[in-house]
Amino acid sequence: MKDQIIVKFAETEEELRQVHKLNYETFVEEIPQHSENQSKILVDKLHEKNRYIVALFQGEVIGMVAVNDQRPFSLDSKIPDIEKHLPPFDKALEIRLLSVKPTKRGGKVFFMLARKIVEWGHQMNFNLVLISGTTRQIKLYEKIGFTGFYKLLGKDDALYQPMYLDVNKFIETYGEKFLAD
Repeated sequence: MKDQIIVKFAETEEELRQVHKLNYETFVEEIPQHSENQSKILVDKLHEKNRYIVALFQGEVIGMVAVNDQRPFSLDSKIPDIEKHLPPFDKALEIRLLSVKPTKRGGKVFFMLARKIVEWGHQMNFNLVLISGTTRQIKLYEKIGFTGFYKLLGKDDALYQPMYLDVNKFIETYGEKFLAD
């Protein structure tokens, strides 16, 4: 049990502190979307609307993603008439700030986070998931089932592709195989 990766919603102040630290490491030091600061902590501009799903290994946050089901999403401010670019949907959520510590990449952490998003989204009746996928990982997002829409956004050293995932189609395609451990 001690060596097991646990995926859950962040609940404690310590888990949130680690989320902000990993956010800084990824989106300041690795992908230069934000400016450096002395604290080496990056609190997301949508923090108050976000819920964070974390992957914990021995109490350390080794992966995270922010989920938000409250409009306006960050993509609403970047894409005019966003609904015109999406398939029909009833209920959408946006995931942002997907990050896995570099030493834990290439394994199951990313897929464990994705599984938790799909499970939770399906339980809550969301049928569309939006993401701003870094162009560095487009093939990985497409492998899971995300589809790009609209043009690339961001700046030259931090470009991202707006993408969506049809949850119902995903469940039909992967179903129990994906949701099962």
